[in-house]
Amino acid sequence: PNMSSVQRAAEKSVKERKGADNIRIKAGHMLTFDHLVLQPDIVERQVARKVVRKNMIRAAGCLSLPLTLMYFLTYVIAARLHEDITNVFFLESTVRMRTDAQFQDANTIEELWDAFTSTEYQSFLDVFFHQYDAYGYQQSRNLTENIYGDWGLVETYNQIQGAVRFYQVRKSTADYGLDYTCSSSISCNLCELNEGFQTIDMFTSRAPVATNCGDWSARRLANEEEPETIKLNATEETRAAERRLHMQRPELRGSFPEVATDHEDGFRFWLFPYETQAQAVERLNYFRDRQWIDEDTVSVEVRMYLMNAELGRNRLEELTLTFVISEAGSVYYERSLQTLFLAFWQNGMSMMADGCFFIILLMTAIYRIWHMWKAFLVSNLFKHLTSLGTAWEWVIVLVGWYNLYGFYNMMQWEADVIDALEPLHRKGWEITQDDSDALAYFFETCTTVSTGVAAIRVIFAQYSIVLMFRFFVSFGSQPRLAIVLRTMQNVLTDFYHFLIVFLPTFMAYVISGSLIFGRRIESFATIQSSFGTCFRIAMESEYDWVDMSAEFFWAAALWAWSFLLLVVLLFLNMVLAIILDIYNETRESSFPGEAIWETVSQFMARTRRYRKWVPDRTLDTTLHVQGVDKGMLTRQDLELEFPDMPDKQKDQFFEACRIEMKWESAKDLTRKNLLKLTGSVMDALDLAHKAVDRVVEDEREDPLASWVAPVLASGVPEAKVSDNVSFLSKPAEAKGGKHPLMETGPYPEYVSGEDGPEWLQETWTLLKDQRRWIEYANWHLQLMQWQIQQATESRKYAEGAAGAAVL
Repeated sequence: PNMSSVQRAAEKSVKERKGADNIRIKAGHMLTFDHLVLQPDIVERQVARKVVRKNMIRAAGCLSLPLTLMYFLTYVIAARLHEDITNVFFLESTVRMRTDAQFQDANTIEELWDAFTSTEYQSFLDVFFHQYDAYGYQQSRNLTENIYGDWGLVETYNQIQGAVRFYQVRKSTADYGLDYTCSSSISCNLCELNEGFQTIDMFTSRAPVATNCGDWSARRLANEEEPETIKLNATEETRAAERRLHMQRPELRGSFPEVATDHEDGFRFWLFPYETQAQAVERLNYFRDRQWIDEDTVSVEVRMYLMNAELGRNRLEELTLTFVISEAGSVYYERSLQTLFLAFWQNGMSMMADGCFFIILLMTAIYRIWHMWKAFLVSNLFKHLTSLGTAWEWVIVLVGWYNLYGFYNMMQWEADVIDALEPLHRKGWEITQDDSDALAYFFETCTTVSTGVAAIRVIFAQYSIVLMFRFFVSFGSQPRLAIVLRTMQNVLTDFYHFLIVFLPTFMAYVISGSLIFGRRIESFATIQSSFGTCFRIAMESEYDWVDMSAEFFWAAALWAWSFLLLVVLLFLNMVLAIILDIYNETRESSFPGEAIWETVSQFMARTRRYRKWVPDRTLDTTLHVQGVDKGMLTRQDLELEFPDMPDKQKDQFFEACRIEMKWESAKDLTRKNLLKLTGSVMDALDLAHKAVDRVVEDEREDPLASWVAPVLASGVPEAKVSDNVSFLSKPAEAKGGKHPLMETGPYPEYVSGEDGPEWLQETWTLLKDQRRWIEYANWHLQLMQWQIQQATESRKYAEGAAGAAVL
């Protein structure tokens, strides 16, 4: 384009510019940088400053990457060493497998009692009250170096601590239980105490309720051998209705009736490991015969603590078996395992990881406070704190300190567990019913600790995900990685709008699936479970067609096929299309930059030459100071200012500037801008065509009029001009109706092109030649115009003289 038109468009204010003016500016911008790209050792100064600033941002991001990585690794290592995940898995997986196998066939309450009282291989009592070794010899209870001995080992290396607690929540807190005729010292002692059939609060605050336990002492005198357990009033008619047993899913918990959470309102009894299996069976049968579980039972919880001192640190494994009885007649089973460590640090590496994490967290907090103080000094604190990056960094720092607080709590909790366990541990296997208060305190302490530890473990796991987003800040400084991050940022808007359409559709299928299949398929029984099942089908495209189509075949077929077509094929593919489309747009509109390995290579070169490498901040300051006087930067200017700058740095700098200028020249060549440019060119051609048509029309009517007749200046009123008045006295303007551009002072300092750069000298020479040619052409045009004017005046004089002669 004509650079003068570009200049006129640029001089206009933003409000005065038209679309054609913007296109002219972009075209001039493109051609200027396209010319500079061909010059290897000269760059535009503003482009150079832009490159230096990008290098500063990239250096800051890349230098923060090792610190971010170290922060992440120290935290992950510290958390993993504290949790000892692998060894915990070895321990819990075995216990989980054993308990699931023990109760998976218990489909009724009777079968549940059978599972508790059975002494068969791998049954509940055989696993947790194991009293014989692999050769059938009874294990020892006490040894000199170990007061617990080998008695009651669970899976060879674990031992029950204290007792096993059976705890029940009922709809009513009133005393209950059938009458019972005891037949042994164990059953009579239980019957007289009536423990388990009155609330814990009542049992500990008042005397036991009088219960008819029969005259076992007289019968014992008559027969020294204890008879088998006698079941009175325990007929099938009086037993609780049988209920089915199912594994309880977490999404079903909210559907069960709420129960009292006060521990003192429950019903409890103990199973002591010092007893033989026969005595444990007798104790369990007593509660079975008195119908400890009946139609008013809401839930039954069996809890025990296993000590393991062989697998790394000493630990207690909390095992909780929960049986929830629904009013619909079903029994749901859930087991939970929590590890309570009795030593905080595993080894020296764990202590070192904690110390490194603390130091890095402290340095990060001080660094953030320093930045906040700097923003406060310049009255920019609010803007600083509301910045997304700053806010996220403060979230990371604060949650990090909360994790340290969690570590401190874990240390205190471990001490509390040891204090509660020590009195029981000193008694060895001599724990009896008289130690109920110590057992209750131990269980209460461990329950509180396990609840707190479970919550902290969730925070440990989620914090590592939070730290993942911190890598994005470092990755954003690398051009190629920044394209991926900008794609994730740009896709959010379209994704939000997509969710507005998708969520109502998806929830309609969730509710519809629950209504169709929820009565007979557990995975659709609640809205929560139906949501999870529909999401799994959408991700995996797999479902149990046999169960779903067992009833209402065509309704199930319509639901499944429409779900696959609409949600799986249409909506999910639409998400991919949105992501790919935005990625392509982002990549086309983004500066390409170097690959990640090129960035690493540049940093290695910078590290090897760090003594002579000129800092980017120094370059930016120099370019800013000199940019007032000079618009271009050459290699000679750089060498004069920094004589010790390595050649590698200069080569990288000018190469980066050349790539930046190439990008600047090509970034506006998009399809949208090309269409606008085409429209602007067509408008200009149309105006030129109209001007040519007007000139041709004027030349056809009167060839001399356009050269002789003056053109009135715009805004000047027409004067009455007589024929004998010369055109020199008329208010005229240059041909084409344009006034010459006039400027008022102050005038810029005159810069001669003879002393400028090579490209300016060449431009100066071309302008001088053009000026000579224009002056020569103007001289001939003026000569021709005066000759025509003279001929016209002579013709008028001749016609006047002839008329006078005739007269």
